[in-house]
Amino acid sequence: MAKELPPILRQYDRLIAVAVLAVIAVSLLYLILFGLQRQKDLDAYRVRVAAPSSETIQPQAYAAAVTAVEPLKPRANATAPDLFTPERRFLCVKCARPIPALADVCTYADCKAEQPKEKKIDLSTIDSDGDGLPDVWELAHKLDPQNPDDADLDADEDGFTNAEEYAAKTDPRDPKSHPGYETRMKLGAISGEKVPLRVNNAMQLPAEKGPDGKTYTPFMVTFVSVSPDGVEGSTPLRVKTGDPIGKSGFKLVSYTKLDKKPIRVGPHKTLLLVEVSTAQVARIADGKTATLTFHDPKNPDWPGEPLFEQKAEILFDLPGVEPVTVAPGATFTVKGETFTLRDLDPAAKTVKIEKNADKRVFELQ
Repeated sequence: MAKELPPILRQYDRLIAVAVLAVIAVSLLYLILFGLQRQKDLDAYRVRVAAPSSETIQPQAYAAAVTAVEPLKPRANATAPDLFTPERRFLCVKCARPIPALADVCTYADCKAEQPKEKKIDLSTIDSDGDGLPDVWELAHKLDPQNPDDADLDADEDGFTNAEEYAAKTDPRDPKSHPGYETRMKLGAISGEKVPLRVNNAMQLPAEKGPDGKTYTPFMVTFVSVSPDGVEGSTPLRVKTGDPIGKSGFKLVSYTKLDKKPIRVGPHKTLLLVEVSTAQVARIADGKTATLTFHDPKNPDWPGEPLFEQKAEILFDLPGVEPVTVAPGATFTVKGETFTLRDLDPAAKTVKIEKNADKRVFELQ
C-alpha cells in the first residue's frame, strides 16, 4: 500500500498560485505609489514655473541695462565678418575648394592656383586634375575628373585622344564622332620624272606669222641637257620656238620674257637683277607640258627642274592606315572618307587636298 504524502506536498500547486498573486499585488501597489509621487512632483514643478517673480524690475535699472548694450554696427565692407555673418568665401578656380574672397592665390598648399581679379567663378572651366579637360565635360562623357592621364587615352578607339576630341568638340565615346582625318595627315616624298633640260640663254627674233596667220615673236632659246644627278651637259641646244630640243624628246612651245627681278643675294644681301623668264616645253610623246625657269646661278629662288607624273606620298598618324602615293586629280580613302589631291607644288613642297564630303580644301607640307 502506497505511503500517503505530507499535507504540504499535497497542496504545493495552491501555494505557488498564492505566491504569484502576492507578487502581482505588491507590484501593482508599487506602481500606484510611484505614479502618485511622480504626479505630485510634476504639479510642484508647474507651480514653480507659473509663479510670478516676486522681484520688480525698476524702470531706471531697465533703461541703464539697455544703454549698456552696444548696438550692432554694420560691417565695414561686404567681406568683413561679424557676429552673425561668416567670412565670405569663393571657390578656387582650379581645385573648387572654398577660399577667402579676397585671396589672390588658392590658400590650399597642394593647389596655390592664381585667382582671377574678377571674383566670378565659371564652374564649367574647373579642371581638378589639370589635364586640360573641364570637370563638367569629363563627367558628362564618363571620364574621371581626378585622373590627369585620361586626357591622353582614346575612349572610343577611333585614333584620337580624349583631349583632341574635346578640342574638336566631338564625342569621345562615339567612334563615328571625331576630329577630321586631315589633322593626322602629313606630306611625305614628292616623286616624278624630272625634265632633263635647263634654260641658259634666250634671244628674241623678228616677229613672224604662225600657221594660224597670227603674228608672234619667236625666240632662240639655249638649253643644256641635265643628267639625273643634276650635272649639266656640255653641249648647248639652241632651239627656235616650236622646234624639238635635240634628242631630249621635248620641244620648245613658247618663251615668256620677263623683266629681271631684284633679289638680295650673298652674305651681304647685295641687291642684284636676276633673270626669271620662263620657257614652256612639251613632251613630244604625249604633249604634256612643263615650265622651266631661266637658270640664273645668282637666283637663290630658282625652283629647279620641274617634274612629270608628279606624285605625292601622304602619311597618316592613324592606327591601321598605311601611306598612299597619289597624283594630282586622284582620290584616296581614309576609313571610309574620300579625299582628292587637287594640286601639287614640288618647288614649295606643298599639296592641296579636297575633302570630298564638304568640298573643303586644305594644304599639307
